[in-house]
Amino acid sequence: MRNFVLFAAMSLIWGLTWAAIKVGLGDLPPLLLAAARYLLAAALLAIGVRGAGAAFAEGRARPTIVSALLVNTGTYGLLFWGMQHVPSGLSGLVNLTLIPVLLFALAALTGEERPTWHHAVVLAIGCVGVIGLFWARLGAGSDASGLRLAAIVAATVSYCVGSVVARPLVGPVKPLALTMVQAAIGGAALLGLSLVLEPVSRDTLDAFLTPAAIGSLLFLLLLGTIVAYTIYLVLLREWGTMRAGLYAFVSPIIALGTGAWLFGEAIGWLEIGGAALMLVAAAMALLRPWEERPT
Repeated sequence: MRNFVLFAAMSLIWGLTWAAIKVGLGDLPPLLLAAARYLLAAALLAIGVRGAGAAFAEGRARPTIVSALLVNTGTYGLLFWGMQHVPSGLSGLVNLTLIPVLLFALAALTGEERPTWHHAVVLAIGCVGVIGLFWARLGAGSDASGLRLAAIVAATVSYCVGSVVARPLVGPVKPLALTMVQAAIGGAALLGLSLVLEPVSRDTLDAFLTPAAIGSLLFLLLLGTIVAYTIYLVLLREWGTMRAGLYAFVSPIIALGTGAWLFGEAIGWLEIGGAALMLVAAAMALLRPWEERPT
């Protein structure tokens, strides 16, 4: 029962995260908001987490830095930039459903699993779903919206590739220590990009003191980054990857409902069809037959 309660809390938090991001983007530039999230997370984790040096020992420095730039800088720089013109619910659905599909495909491409027809079908269904979402965006006459949606897809690819790079680090490096190091490196890179690419001024810094910005950062920092991720680590240990990953079916629905309720976001029939195909692909990736799962 405790694990079911934890799963419900994690799914709810990660479903609401997209609305929190949208609120923060109302006052802050995307790269600066993402940088603040991860630099604050790194500072908070540094208070109680030890063992960060292991991330740079015995030849692990390069994969640590590369994974941080992919998982944090590339993912959330592109994601927050794209969400400026893509509904929060649709953003959450694309990201959360594509993650298991892409990780499943990468497992076959990298040799972690033996490629089968199952991998090809899952990837094909996921691609058709994404194409349906793009068709709906471009059909509405918004090239900018299509480009921003492409950025969210690229952010998800960056996250999955970074996860593959980071996987050998988990074990030699404690998970929260690795999270802290990745947050510090990724956040610093995001801050550098923000200073170069975004109009950061005194007014921008003052915007951090608005209720919307404070609420967004507190939610993303405390709940989205620390609480939900810690719950996920517990469920990985208790339930395993497949059952813990079932949030990919719950959180997108919460994200869509929250976006419609708070921001009046609408989703058309073509987008609903694309979303349904992506959920089917995610289900096939997570709930594949036992004989196809790695030991």
